[in-house]
Amino acid sequence: MAKKLVKVVAAIPTGHRHLRMVLFFDDGEVVVLTEALAAGLTRAYIDVVAHPTRRGVVLCVQEVQGKPGYAKTQLVECGGEEEAVKEVENVLQLY
Repeated sequence: MAKKLVKVVAAIPTGHRHLRMVLFFDDGEVVVLTEALAAGLTRAYIDVVAHPTRRGVVLCVQEVQGKPGYAKTQLVECGGEEEAVKEVENVLQLY
C-alpha cells in the first residue's frame, strides 16, 4: 500500500529568512522542503495548469548563479513536455 501524506506544516523558523515546509507521512517519514524547492514545485504547477496547451514540464536540480537572496541550488527546466507526460504515465502504471 502506498504511504499517505497526513500533514503539511509551513513556517519560517526563528533565525531564518526563508520558508521551510515539512511533510508528515502515515509511516512516520518526515520530509523537509526548502523555500527554493517549494517555489520550484509551485512554478511547475503554474506552468502546466495555467497554460492553455502545455501538459507537462521536467525540472532538474542545478547549481545556478541567481539573483541576490536566491538559493544557489534551484529547480530549473531541463526536459520537454512529452518526456514529462511519459514519465508520469510510467510511474502511474506501477501504482
